[in-house]
Amino acid sequence: MSKKHYTVGSFSKLTSTSTPTLRYYDRKGLLKPSGYTEGGYRTYSDEDLFRLHQILALKYLDYSLDEISEYLEQDGKDFNASLKLQYGLLLKKQQHIQRIVDTVERAIAIVGDNDTIDPGIMMMMVRSIQHEEEQKQWLSERLPDTFVQSVLLSGLSPEERDQVERKIMITVNDLLVMSKQGLPPEHHLVQERALTIKLIIEQMLGESLQELETIETLIALGEWDLQLFPKFEPELMNYLVEALVHLLSHDISSS
Repeated sequence: MSKKHYTVGSFSKLTSTSTPTLRYYDRKGLLKPSGYTEGGYRTYSDEDLFRLHQILALKYLDYSLDEISEYLEQDGKDFNASLKLQYGLLLKKQQHIQRIVDTVERAIAIVGDNDTIDPGIMMMMVRSIQHEEEQKQWLSERLPDTFVQSVLLSGLSPEERDQVERKIMITVNDLLVMSKQGLPPEHHLVQERALTIKLIIEQMLGESLQELETIETLIALGEWDLQLFPKFEPELMNYLVEALVHLLSHDISSS
């Protein structure tokens, strides 16, 4: 049985895909026409129709053209293998979407009814939540597992983690407000917030900051990958460090 062929116009109409898009897919190597007419116009076959349906389905699932190209290269003629590969891609997409949903839910839980949180701090917390798995992998390659579990609060229940993260965010937000108000790091209100941060860090690490010698030691635990570990603005970070150093110095002199 001879294969059915379509002109570029009929193929475009049949698939609701514009001719410029078809030309673009051709240039990208995603969908080459099966042939050309004597006048040089593209023609497409039923196999091309099936391939385009695959492309459009994957685009609907929000895959990039590079991801679609990779999928099509692995697909081949085995329909069963094609279904399994597509199923794997769907699961991967489902997991990604679920991570986004979980991140938003946790952000909502952390913020609660507090609408005075600085947007920059909130976004830093969200980015940190989004990269939790990558952070865990990065730290696990450099530090003992027990330390990594402590830093990432892995031993806590979701409710306990939300409480700790909310406390961190509110405390850091208070410090940001105080720094903008011009309160010096040694001010008693600033020192109260610094003490809260100190206690949280010690709870996470399972040891006192004095045993780590200085707060700079904590910060220098590794050369942080800034894509995985978003940092505070330099001014806020310096303010926090100065407040903690003053607190630690006072603790040492009082002991």
